[in-house]
Amino acid sequence: MKKTALLIALLLLASSLPGDAAPPKPAQPSHPSPRLSAQKAESPAATAPAPATETLTYGRFGTVWLYRRTPHPSHVALFFSGDGGWNLGVVDMAQILADQDALVVGISVPFYMQKLNASKESCLYPASDLELLSKYVQKKLDFPDYEPPVLVGYSSGATLAYAALAQAPPSTFKGAISMGFCPDLPLAHPFCAGHGIASDPGPKGKGVVFRPTSTLEQPWIAFQGTIDQVCFKDDVVKYTAQVKSSRTVLLPDVGHGFSKTNKWAPQFKEAFKSIVGEKEPAKAAAAAASGATAKGAPSVAGLPLVEVPAKGKGGTTLAVILSGDGGWAGIDKDVAGALSAKGIPVVGWNSLQYFWSAKPPEVAAKDLERILRHYLAVWNKQDALLIGYSFGADVLPFFTNRLPADLTGKIRLLALLGPGKTADFEFHVTDWLGGGSKGQPVFPEVKKLAGHPPVLCLYGSKEDDSLCPQITAPLGKAQVLPGAHHFGGDYDALAALILKEAQGGTVEAKR
Repeated sequence: MKKTALLIALLLLASSLPGDAAPPKPAQPSHPSPRLSAQKAESPAATAPAPATETLTYGRFGTVWLYRRTPHPSHVALFFSGDGGWNLGVVDMAQILADQDALVVGISVPFYMQKLNASKESCLYPASDLELLSKYVQKKLDFPDYEPPVLVGYSSGATLAYAALAQAPPSTFKGAISMGFCPDLPLAHPFCAGHGIASDPGPKGKGVVFRPTSTLEQPWIAFQGTIDQVCFKDDVVKYTAQVKSSRTVLLPDVGHGFSKTNKWAPQFKEAFKSIVGEKEPAKAAAAAASGATAKGAPSVAGLPLVEVPAKGKGGTTLAVILSGDGGWAGIDKDVAGALSAKGIPVVGWNSLQYFWSAKPPEVAAKDLERILRHYLAVWNKQDALLIGYSFGADVLPFFTNRLPADLTGKIRLLALLGPGKTADFEFHVTDWLGGGSKGQPVFPEVKKLAGHPPVLCLYGSKEDDSLCPQITAPLGKAQVLPGAHHFGGDYDALAALILKEAQGGTVEAKR
Protein backbone atom coordinates (compact mmCIF):
# COMPACT_ATOMS: atom_id res chain seq x y z
CA MET A 1 0.00 0.00 0.00
CA LYS A 2 2.82 2.41 0.85
CA LYS A 3 4.41 1.84 -2.57
CA THR A 4 1.07 2.45 -4.32
CA ALA A 5 0.47 5.67 -2.40
CA LEU A 6 3.96 6.89 -3.16
CA LEU A 7 3.53 6.15 -6.87
CA ILE A 8 0.21 8.06 -6.98
CA ALA A 9 1.83 11.02 -5.22
CA LEU A 10 4.68 11.11 -7.71
CA LEU A 11 2.25 10.97 -10.65
CA LEU A 12 0.21 13.85 -9.22
CA LEU A 13 3.36 15.89 -8.69
CA ALA A 14 4.56 15.28 -12.26
CA SER A 15 1.17 16.27 -13.71
CA SER A 16 1.33 19.61 -11.89
CA LEU A 17 4.48 20.76 -13.73
CA PRO A 18 3.82 23.17 -16.67
CA GLY A 19 5.12 22.03 -20.06
CA ASP A 20 7.91 24.47 -21.00
CA ALA A 21 7.92 26.72 -17.99
CA ALA A 22 9.78 24.17 -15.84
CA PRO A 23 11.41 21.48 -17.95
CA PRO A 24 13.45 18.62 -16.52
CA LYS A 25 16.89 19.85 -15.47
CA PRO A 26 20.25 18.13 -15.61
CA ALA A 27 22.38 17.94 -12.51
CA GLN A 28 23.33 21.52 -11.66
CA PRO A 29 26.89 22.58 -10.83
CA SER A 30 27.68 23.55 -7.26
CA HIS A 31 28.52 27.16 -8.19
CA PRO A 32 25.77 29.78 -8.65
CA SER A 33 24.12 30.20 -12.05
CA PRO A 34 26.16 32.49 -14.32
CA ARG A 35 23.08 34.60 -15.10
CA LEU A 36 22.91 37.95 -13.34
CA SER A 37 19.14 37.73 -13.62
CA ALA A 38 17.39 37.16 -10.31
CA GLN A 39 15.33 34.40 -11.88
CA LYS A 40 16.69 30.90 -12.00
CA ALA A 41 17.76 29.85 -15.49
CA GLU A 42 16.31 26.67 -16.86
CA SER A 43 18.23 24.03 -18.76
CA PRO A 44 16.93 22.55 -22.01
CA ALA A 45 14.90 19.40 -21.65
CA ALA A 46 15.96 16.20 -23.32
CA THR A 47 15.45 12.57 -23.86
CA ALA A 48 18.60 10.57 -23.15
CA PRO A 49 20.62 11.02 -26.35
CA ALA A 50 23.59 8.91 -27.25
CA PRO A 51 26.76 10.41 -25.80
CA ALA A 52 29.48 11.77 -28.03
CA THR A 53 31.84 9.04 -29.12
CA GLU A 54 34.79 11.43 -29.37
CA THR A 55 36.36 13.99 -27.09
CA LEU A 56 39.44 16.20 -27.25
CA THR A 57 41.14 18.40 -24.68
CA TYR A 58 42.22 21.89 -25.61
CA GLY A 59 43.38 24.94 -23.67
CA ARG A 60 40.89 26.91 -21.61
CA PHE A 61 38.05 24.76 -22.89
CA GLY A 62 39.23 21.56 -21.21
CA THR A 63 37.30 18.62 -22.62
CA VAL A 64 35.23 19.29 -25.74
CA TRP A 65 32.72 16.84 -27.22
CA LEU A 66 32.58 16.02 -30.93
CA TYR A 67 29.54 15.01 -33.00
CA ARG A 68 29.73 14.12 -36.69
CA ARG A 69 28.02 11.75 -39.08
CA THR A 70 30.89 11.56 -41.59
CA PRO A 71 34.68 11.84 -41.20
CA HIS A 72 34.79 15.35 -42.69
CA PRO A 73 31.43 17.16 -42.59
CA SER A 74 30.88 20.20 -44.80
CA HIS A 75 30.25 22.59 -41.89
CA VAL A 76 31.58 23.25 -38.38
CA ALA A 77 29.73 24.54 -35.31
CA LEU A 78 31.27 25.52 -31.98
CA PHE A 79 28.45 25.02 -29.47
CA PHE A 80 28.42 26.66 -26.02
CA SER A 81 26.33 24.89 -23.39
CA GLY A 82 24.15 26.63 -20.83
CA ASP A 83 24.81 26.92 -17.10
CA GLY A 84 24.40 23.18 -16.57
CA GLY A 85 27.45 22.25 -18.62
CA TRP A 86 27.67 19.87 -21.55
CA ASN A 87 24.83 17.41 -20.92
CA LEU A 88 21.22 16.54 -21.66
CA GLY A 89 19.34 19.06 -23.80
CA VAL A 90 22.30 20.79 -25.44
CA VAL A 91 23.44 17.37 -26.64
CA ASP A 92 20.10 16.99 -28.45
CA MET A 93 20.65 20.39 -30.07
CA ALA A 94 24.12 19.32 -31.16
CA GLN A 95 22.76 16.12 -32.68
CA ILE A 96 20.32 18.17 -34.77
CA LEU A 97 23.21 20.15 -36.24
CA ALA A 98 25.27 17.01 -36.80
CA ASP A 99 22.37 15.78 -38.94
CA GLN A 100 22.86 18.91 -41.08
CA ASP A 101 26.31 17.68 -42.17
CA ALA A 102 28.13 19.58 -39.43
CA LEU A 103 30.96 18.75 -37.08
CA VAL A 104 29.72 20.02 -33.72
CA VAL A 105 32.23 20.84 -30.99
CA GLY A 106 30.51 20.95 -27.60
CA ILE A 107 31.90 23.40 -25.02
CA SER A 108 31.10 23.43 -21.30
CA VAL A 109 30.29 27.00 -20.30
CA PRO A 110 30.85 26.54 -16.53
CA PHE A 111 34.36 25.20 -17.15
CA TYR A 112 35.26 27.88 -19.68
CA MET A 113 33.82 30.71 -17.57
CA GLN A 114 35.85 29.51 -14.60
CA LYS A 115 39.01 29.76 -16.71
CA LEU A 116 38.07 33.21 -18.00
CA ASN A 117 37.44 34.52 -14.51
CA ALA A 118 40.76 33.11 -13.28
CA SER A 119 42.63 34.97 -16.03
CA LYS A 120 45.17 37.65 -15.10
CA GLU A 121 44.48 39.55 -18.34
CA SER A 122 42.97 43.02 -18.09
CA CYS A 123 40.51 42.14 -20.85
CA LEU A 124 39.41 38.86 -22.43
CA TYR A 125 39.54 37.75 -26.06
CA PRO A 126 37.40 34.60 -26.43
CA ALA A 127 37.18 35.13 -30.21
CA SER A 128 40.84 34.10 -30.42
CA ASP A 129 40.29 31.09 -28.14
CA LEU A 130 37.48 29.91 -30.39
CA GLU A 131 39.36 30.48 -33.63
CA LEU A 132 42.34 28.49 -32.31
CA LEU A 133 40.04 25.71 -31.07
CA SER A 134 38.42 25.46 -34.49
CA LYS A 135 41.78 25.25 -36.26
CA TYR A 136 43.12 22.69 -33.80
CA VAL A 137 40.11 20.39 -34.03
CA GLN A 138 39.91 20.50 -37.82
CA LYS A 139 43.63 19.86 -38.23
CA LYS A 140 43.51 17.08 -35.63
CA LEU A 141 40.67 15.41 -37.55
CA ASP A 142 42.55 15.75 -40.86
CA PHE A 143 40.01 18.02 -42.56
CA PRO A 144 41.20 18.52 -46.16
CA ASP A 145 40.38 22.25 -46.00
CA TYR A 146 39.72 24.70 -43.20
CA GLU A 147 36.06 25.58 -42.67
CA PRO A 148 35.21 28.78 -40.70
CA PRO A 149 32.81 27.75 -37.93
CA VAL A 150 29.37 28.93 -36.87
CA LEU A 151 29.06 29.86 -33.19
CA VAL A 152 26.02 28.46 -31.38
CA GLY A 153 25.04 28.84 -27.75
CA TYR A 154 22.23 28.18 -25.29
CA SER A 155 21.38 30.54 -22.37
CA SER A 156 24.69 31.88 -20.99
CA GLY A 157 26.31 30.19 -24.00
CA ALA A 158 24.02 32.27 -26.22
CA THR A 159 25.59 35.40 -24.74
CA LEU A 160 29.11 34.12 -25.32
CA ALA A 161 28.29 33.24 -28.95
CA TYR A 162 27.01 36.76 -29.65
CA ALA A 163 29.85 38.56 -27.86
CA ALA A 164 32.59 36.47 -29.51
CA LEU A 165 31.10 37.02 -32.96
CA ALA A 166 30.95 40.78 -32.37
CA GLN A 167 34.52 40.80 -31.04
CA ALA A 168 36.11 38.83 -33.89
CA PRO A 169 37.45 40.28 -37.13
CA PRO A 170 34.89 39.90 -39.96
CA SER A 171 34.92 36.46 -41.63
CA THR A 172 36.60 34.74 -38.67
CA PHE A 173 33.28 33.00 -38.05
CA LYS A 174 30.42 32.47 -40.47
CA GLY A 175 27.83 33.74 -38.01
CA ALA A 176 26.15 32.86 -34.72
CA ILE A 177 22.89 31.45 -33.35
CA SER A 178 21.83 32.31 -29.79
CA MET A 179 19.15 30.19 -28.09
CA GLY A 180 17.59 32.04 -25.15
CA PHE A 181 19.70 35.20 -25.17
CA CYS A 182 20.29 37.68 -22.35
CA PRO A 183 23.08 40.28 -22.68
CA ASP A 184 24.68 39.69 -19.25
CA LEU A 185 27.50 37.44 -18.00
CA PRO A 186 29.21 37.18 -14.58
CA LEU A 187 32.69 38.01 -15.84
CA ALA A 188 35.50 39.25 -13.62
CA HIS A 189 37.03 41.09 -16.60
CA PRO A 190 35.44 42.78 -19.63
CA PHE A 191 35.94 41.57 -23.18
CA CYS A 192 38.59 43.36 -25.23
CA ALA A 193 36.89 45.61 -27.78
CA GLY A 194 38.21 43.73 -30.80
CA HIS A 195 36.20 44.57 -33.90
CA GLY A 196 33.35 46.10 -31.95
CA ILE A 197 32.12 44.65 -28.64
CA ALA A 198 31.54 46.87 -25.61
CA SER A 199 29.92 46.35 -22.23
CA ASP A 200 28.80 48.10 -19.07
CA PRO A 201 29.18 46.90 -15.47
CA GLY A 202 26.37 44.67 -14.28
CA PRO A 203 24.07 45.36 -11.32
CA LYS A 204 26.01 46.48 -8.24
CA GLY A 205 29.17 46.46 -10.35
CA LYS A 206 29.19 42.69 -10.75
CA GLY A 207 29.67 41.07 -14.13
CA VAL A 208 29.09 42.77 -17.46
CA VAL A 209 26.16 43.63 -19.70
CA PHE A 210 27.08 43.64 -23.38
CA ARG A 211 25.88 46.52 -25.53
CA PRO A 212 24.28 46.05 -28.96
CA THR A 213 27.00 46.34 -31.60
CA SER A 214 26.71 48.34 -34.80
CA THR A 215 29.76 46.82 -36.51
CA LEU A 216 28.65 43.22 -37.01
CA GLU A 217 29.09 41.94 -40.57
CA GLN A 218 28.30 38.24 -40.16
CA PRO A 219 24.72 37.14 -39.41
CA TRP A 220 23.53 36.76 -35.83
CA ILE A 221 20.20 34.98 -35.24
CA ALA A 222 18.52 35.10 -31.82
CA PHE A 223 16.01 32.32 -31.08
CA GLN A 224 13.52 33.62 -28.54
CA GLY A 225 10.66 31.76 -26.90
CA THR A 226 7.55 33.87 -26.39
CA ILE A 227 6.95 32.43 -22.90
CA ASP A 228 10.59 32.63 -21.77
CA GLN A 229 10.61 33.78 -18.13
CA VAL A 230 14.38 34.27 -17.92
CA CYS A 231 15.21 36.30 -21.04
CA PHE A 232 12.09 38.22 -21.95
CA LYS A 233 10.82 38.41 -25.51
CA ASP A 234 10.31 42.17 -25.69
CA ASP A 235 13.80 42.86 -24.31
CA VAL A 236 15.42 40.54 -26.85
CA VAL A 237 13.47 42.01 -29.78
CA LYS A 238 14.44 45.54 -28.72
CA TYR A 239 18.09 44.49 -28.34
CA THR A 240 18.46 42.72 -31.68
CA ALA A 241 16.80 45.65 -33.48
CA GLN A 242 19.90 47.68 -32.54
CA VAL A 243 22.40 45.10 -33.84
CA LYS A 244 23.52 45.25 -37.44
CA SER A 245 23.19 41.96 -39.40
CA SER A 246 20.87 40.39 -36.81
CA ARG A 247 17.36 38.98 -36.74
CA THR A 248 15.09 37.42 -34.15
CA VAL A 249 13.15 34.19 -34.59
CA LEU A 250 10.16 34.23 -32.24
CA LEU A 251 9.02 30.79 -31.07
CA PRO A 252 5.39 30.60 -29.85
CA ASP A 253 4.78 28.43 -26.79
CA VAL A 254 8.52 27.96 -26.17
CA GLY A 255 10.15 28.86 -22.85
CA HIS A 256 13.75 29.16 -21.78
CA GLY A 257 14.08 25.38 -21.57
CA PHE A 258 13.38 24.72 -25.29
CA SER A 259 11.72 21.47 -24.17
CA LYS A 260 9.23 21.24 -27.06
CA THR A 261 11.61 20.27 -29.82
CA ASN A 262 9.00 20.32 -32.56
CA LYS A 263 8.32 24.00 -31.78
CA TRP A 264 11.86 25.17 -32.63
CA ALA A 265 13.90 22.43 -34.37
CA PRO A 266 12.65 23.15 -37.94
CA GLN A 267 13.50 26.86 -37.58
CA PHE A 268 16.85 25.93 -36.02
CA LYS A 269 17.80 23.79 -39.02
CA GLU A 270 16.71 26.51 -41.43
CA ALA A 271 18.68 29.20 -39.59
CA PHE A 272 21.84 27.10 -39.64
CA LYS A 273 21.45 26.44 -43.36
CA SER A 274 20.95 30.15 -44.02
CA ILE A 275 24.28 30.93 -42.34
CA VAL A 276 26.44 28.18 -43.84
CA GLY A 277 24.85 28.42 -47.30
CA GLU A 278 25.64 25.99 -50.05
CA LYS A 279 29.23 25.10 -50.80
CA GLU A 280 30.14 26.69 -54.11
CA PRO A 281 33.39 27.21 -55.99
CA ALA A 282 35.09 30.45 -55.02
CA LYS A 283 33.63 33.38 -56.93
CA ALA A 284 37.09 34.64 -57.72
CA ALA A 285 38.15 31.32 -59.21
CA ALA A 286 35.01 31.13 -61.35
CA ALA A 287 35.48 34.68 -62.60
CA ALA A 288 39.15 34.03 -63.21
CA ALA A 289 38.50 30.89 -65.23
CA SER A 290 36.18 32.75 -67.61
CA GLY A 291 38.59 35.67 -67.88
CA ALA A 292 41.49 33.36 -68.66
CA THR A 293 39.75 32.03 -71.77
CA ALA A 294 39.17 35.53 -73.12
CA LYS A 295 42.63 36.91 -72.37
CA GLY A 296 44.79 33.83 -72.87
CA ALA A 297 46.09 34.15 -69.30
CA PRO A 298 46.74 31.12 -67.08
CA SER A 299 43.83 29.96 -64.96
CA VAL A 300 43.89 30.47 -61.21
CA ALA A 301 41.05 28.03 -60.56
CA GLY A 302 41.54 26.06 -57.37
CA LEU A 303 43.42 28.79 -55.51
CA PRO A 304 41.74 30.39 -52.44
CA LEU A 305 41.47 33.91 -53.85
CA VAL A 306 39.18 36.86 -53.25
CA GLU A 307 38.82 39.72 -55.72
CA VAL A 308 38.47 43.26 -54.35
CA PRO A 309 37.73 45.58 -57.31
CA ALA A 310 39.00 49.16 -57.33
CA LYS A 311 36.45 51.74 -56.19
CA GLY A 312 38.48 54.83 -56.98
CA LYS A 313 39.99 56.01 -60.24
CA GLY A 314 42.08 53.19 -61.67
CA GLY A 315 45.76 53.27 -62.56
CA THR A 316 48.30 50.77 -63.86
CA THR A 317 48.89 48.88 -60.61
CA LEU A 318 47.23 45.95 -58.84
CA ALA A 319 48.02 44.43 -55.45
CA VAL A 320 48.28 40.85 -54.23
CA ILE A 321 47.82 40.45 -50.47
CA LEU A 322 48.82 37.17 -48.81
CA SER A 323 46.89 36.98 -45.56
CA GLY A 324 47.94 36.09 -42.05
CA ASP A 325 47.13 32.79 -40.38
CA GLY A 326 43.60 33.96 -39.61
CA GLY A 327 42.71 33.68 -43.28
CA TRP A 328 41.09 36.45 -45.29
CA ALA A 329 39.80 38.44 -42.31
CA GLY A 330 40.47 41.56 -40.30
CA ILE A 331 43.61 43.48 -41.26
CA ASP A 332 43.95 41.79 -44.66
CA LYS A 333 40.44 42.78 -45.71
CA ASP A 334 40.79 46.27 -44.26
CA VAL A 335 44.07 47.03 -46.02
CA ALA A 336 42.56 45.67 -49.25
CA GLY A 337 39.57 47.97 -48.78
CA ALA A 338 41.83 50.97 -48.23
CA LEU A 339 43.83 50.21 -51.39
CA SER A 340 40.64 49.62 -53.36
CA ALA A 341 39.36 53.04 -52.33
CA LYS A 342 42.53 54.56 -53.79
CA GLY A 343 41.98 52.92 -57.17
CA ILE A 344 44.07 49.77 -56.75
CA PRO A 345 42.28 46.44 -57.29
CA VAL A 346 43.37 43.68 -54.93
CA VAL A 347 43.73 39.91 -55.17
CA GLY A 348 43.35 38.47 -51.68
CA TRP A 349 45.16 35.18 -51.13
CA ASN A 350 43.95 33.19 -48.11
CA SER A 351 47.04 31.69 -46.48
CA LEU A 352 45.03 29.66 -43.96
CA GLN A 353 43.31 27.80 -46.78
CA TYR A 354 46.37 27.60 -49.03
CA PHE A 355 48.87 26.36 -46.43
CA TRP A 356 46.42 24.04 -44.68
CA SER A 357 48.48 21.39 -46.49
CA ALA A 358 52.20 21.71 -47.22
CA LYS A 359 53.25 23.97 -50.10
CA PRO A 360 57.02 24.10 -50.73
CA PRO A 361 58.35 27.52 -51.82
CA GLU A 362 58.84 26.32 -55.40
CA VAL A 363 55.19 25.27 -55.67
CA ALA A 364 53.89 28.47 -54.05
CA ALA A 365 56.10 30.58 -56.35
CA LYS A 366 54.53 28.90 -59.38
CA ASP A 367 51.08 29.72 -58.00
CA LEU A 368 52.11 33.33 -57.37
CA GLU A 369 53.32 33.47 -60.98
CA ARG A 370 49.91 32.21 -62.13
CA ILE A 371 48.15 34.84 -60.05
CA LEU A 372 50.29 37.69 -61.36
CA ARG A 373 50.16 36.68 -65.03
CA HIS A 374 46.43 36.10 -64.84
CA TYR A 375 45.41 39.36 -63.18
CA LEU A 376 47.90 41.58 -64.98
CA ALA A 377 46.29 40.35 -68.21
CA VAL A 378 42.63 40.18 -67.17
CA TRP A 379 42.68 43.50 -65.31
CA ASN A 380 44.93 45.12 -67.92
CA LYS A 381 47.57 46.30 -65.42
CA GLN A 382 51.27 46.88 -65.91
CA ASP A 383 52.74 46.27 -62.47
CA ALA A 384 51.95 44.96 -59.00
CA LEU A 385 52.43 45.42 -55.28
CA LEU A 386 53.12 42.27 -53.25
CA ILE A 387 51.91 42.57 -49.66
CA GLY A 388 52.10 39.96 -46.91
CA TYR A 389 50.78 40.16 -43.37
CA SER A 390 52.20 38.10 -40.48
CA PHE A 391 52.36 34.49 -41.77
CA GLY A 392 51.99 35.87 -45.30
CA ALA A 393 54.87 38.29 -44.72
CA ASP A 394 57.06 35.45 -43.45
CA VAL A 395 56.73 33.37 -46.62
CA LEU A 396 56.41 36.00 -49.36
CA PRO A 397 60.17 36.69 -49.79
CA PHE A 398 60.70 32.99 -50.57
CA PHE A 399 58.16 33.12 -53.41
CA THR A 400 59.33 36.47 -54.78
CA ASN A 401 62.88 35.13 -55.09
CA ARG A 402 61.63 32.29 -57.25
CA LEU A 403 59.62 34.37 -59.74
CA PRO A 404 60.83 34.65 -63.35
CA ALA A 405 62.88 37.78 -64.05
CA ASP A 406 60.24 39.33 -66.31
CA LEU A 407 57.72 39.26 -63.44
CA THR A 408 60.16 40.44 -60.79
CA GLY A 409 60.68 43.55 -62.90
CA LYS A 410 56.96 44.30 -62.63
CA ILE A 411 56.90 44.24 -58.81
CA ARG A 412 56.96 47.85 -57.63
CA LEU A 413 57.20 46.98 -53.94
CA LEU A 414 57.35 44.01 -51.59
CA ALA A 415 55.60 45.15 -48.40
CA LEU A 416 56.06 42.95 -45.33
CA LEU A 417 53.63 43.76 -42.51
CA GLY A 418 54.53 42.32 -39.11
CA PRO A 419 56.89 39.56 -40.30
CA GLY A 420 58.63 37.18 -37.94
CA LYS A 421 62.15 35.86 -38.33
CA THR A 422 61.27 32.36 -39.57
CA ALA A 423 58.79 30.93 -42.04
CA ASP A 424 56.89 27.67 -42.34
CA PHE A 425 54.94 26.42 -45.32
CA GLU A 426 52.22 24.39 -43.66
CA PHE A 427 49.99 24.76 -40.62
CA HIS A 428 50.56 22.11 -37.95
CA VAL A 429 48.50 20.98 -34.96
CA THR A 430 51.33 22.20 -32.73
CA ASP A 431 50.87 25.74 -34.08
CA TRP A 432 47.76 25.99 -31.88
CA LEU A 433 49.28 24.27 -28.87
CA GLY A 434 51.85 26.99 -28.27
CA GLY A 435 54.54 25.16 -30.23
CA GLY A 436 55.16 24.91 -33.94
CA SER A 437 58.13 24.02 -36.06
CA LYS A 438 61.40 25.99 -36.06
CA GLY A 439 60.87 27.12 -39.64
CA GLN A 440 63.34 28.53 -42.15
CA PRO A 441 65.06 31.91 -41.58
CA VAL A 442 63.53 34.73 -43.63
CA PHE A 443 66.42 37.20 -43.67
CA PRO A 444 68.62 35.23 -46.14
CA GLU A 445 65.73 35.38 -48.63
CA VAL A 446 65.47 39.15 -48.20
CA LYS A 447 69.24 39.43 -48.80
CA LYS A 448 68.90 37.44 -52.04
CA LEU A 449 66.41 40.01 -53.33
CA ALA A 450 69.16 42.64 -53.05
CA GLY A 451 66.62 45.45 -53.16
CA HIS A 452 64.92 44.23 -56.35
CA PRO A 453 62.05 44.67 -55.79
CA PRO A 454 62.34 47.30 -53.04
CA VAL A 455 61.28 46.00 -49.62
CA LEU A 456 59.20 47.91 -47.06
CA CYS A 457 59.03 46.25 -43.64
CA LEU A 458 56.48 47.60 -41.14
CA TYR A 459 56.18 46.46 -37.53
CA GLY A 460 54.52 47.56 -34.32
CA SER A 461 56.39 49.33 -31.53
CA LYS A 462 55.25 46.62 -29.10
CA GLU A 463 56.62 43.75 -31.21
CA ASP A 464 59.92 42.32 -29.98
CA ASP A 465 60.45 39.43 -32.41
CA SER A 466 60.15 41.16 -35.78
CA LEU A 467 62.39 40.67 -38.80
CA CYS A 468 62.16 44.37 -39.67
CA PRO A 469 65.09 45.77 -37.62
CA GLN A 470 67.42 43.55 -39.67
CA ILE A 471 66.35 45.20 -42.94
CA THR A 472 68.39 48.28 -43.83
CA ALA A 473 69.54 49.97 -47.05
CA PRO A 474 70.23 48.85 -49.72
CA LEU A 475 68.02 45.80 -48.97
CA GLY A 476 65.02 47.90 -48.08
CA LYS A 477 63.44 50.12 -45.48
CA ALA A 478 62.04 49.29 -42.04
CA GLN A 479 59.59 51.50 -40.22
CA VAL A 480 58.13 51.11 -36.75
CA LEU A 481 54.50 52.11 -36.18
CA PRO A 482 52.51 52.66 -32.99
CA GLY A 483 50.81 49.61 -31.54
CA ALA A 484 51.39 45.89 -31.64
CA HIS A 485 50.89 43.26 -34.32
CA HIS A 486 47.72 44.93 -35.66
CA PHE A 487 49.23 48.44 -35.89
CA GLY A 488 46.56 50.02 -33.73
CA GLY A 489 43.88 49.38 -36.35
CA ASP A 490 44.76 52.39 -38.55
CA TYR A 491 44.70 50.54 -41.86
CA ASP A 492 44.06 53.60 -44.03
CA ALA A 493 47.38 55.02 -42.81
CA LEU A 494 49.01 51.65 -43.45
CA ALA A 495 47.78 51.64 -47.06
CA ALA A 496 48.96 55.23 -47.52
CA LEU A 497 52.46 54.30 -46.32
CA ILE A 498 52.61 51.38 -48.75
CA LEU A 499 51.53 53.54 -51.69
CA LYS A 500 53.94 56.33 -50.80
CA GLU A 501 56.85 53.89 -50.64
CA ALA A 502 55.77 52.20 -53.87
CA GLN A 503 55.93 55.52 -55.69
CA GLY A 504 59.32 56.34 -54.18
CA GLY A 505 60.65 52.87 -54.88
CA THR A 506 59.70 53.14 -58.54
CA VAL A 507 61.56 56.45 -58.91
CA GLU A 508 64.69 55.11 -57.22
CA ALA A 509 64.65 51.93 -59.28
CA LYS A 510 64.63 53.94 -62.51
CA ARG A 511 67.57 56.16 -61.57
